[in-house]
Amino acid sequence: MRPLPYFIQSPLLRAVPGVYHAFPGVDPAGGRALKEQLAEAFAVFSASVGTLKQIHSVIVRQFEPDDTGAPGAGSREGDALWTETPGTGVGVRTADCVPILIAHRRIPLAAAVHAGWRGLASGIVRETIRALDKRIGKEAVCDLVVAVGPCARACCYEVGEETADALASVSAAALRKGEKPGKWFADLQAAALSALAATGIPAARLEGIGPCTICSPFFYSFRREKTLAARQLSFIYIHR
Repeated sequence: MRPLPYFIQSPLLRAVPGVYHAFPGVDPAGGRALKEQLAEAFAVFSASVGTLKQIHSVIVRQFEPDDTGAPGAGSREGDALWTETPGTGVGVRTADCVPILIAHRRIPLAAAVHAGWRGLASGIVRETIRALDKRIGKEAVCDLVVAVGPCARACCYEVGEETADALASVSAAALRKGEKPGKWFADLQAAALSALAATGIPAARLEGIGPCTICSPFFYSFRREKTLAARQLSFIYIHR
């Protein structure tokens, strides 16, 4: 049996009945495709896990069978995908952007969000919660549980004025001034948590987990590895 990829889980999401999730990182089995990783490491088949062609948008979609197969190979574009069907899951691919996984404490519902700085500034988090609100009602949205996974953080993620200005509209606290003129350090995880809190989800049901992907050897990073960077597939699955 090939070795398992490194992965972490959210204690908050693990406490939600009926769902399974993971934030995988570096896979020591070189050349193993993401759909093979799902089956071999997590006993979840790619034919039941939906992904989208991510475009740094605010497009939120409901799961459809055509979204399954090789991650990202489907025809639909978007950056958030949700499902309410037992036996299906949703996932996002990242290598410094923020993976956000969402579950509901009482009903079958799971969502995955891909949030780079553009998506955060444009409102992908707000639009995702709005879509779920429309489906299940505002009162039910209060029972969502959300984990924000490993991504680029302020220890390493240096950005320019344009990016800093965009993120400041989400959370000024997620930024600190750099030593060079016009440079800032940004914490995408902190920005995502702020955006989630602004939707009304209680703080006790929000969790940020995992390290900075840029400096951690356990996760893939585009900023560190450039075009050679692989992608990690974070996913959440409704098993009953």
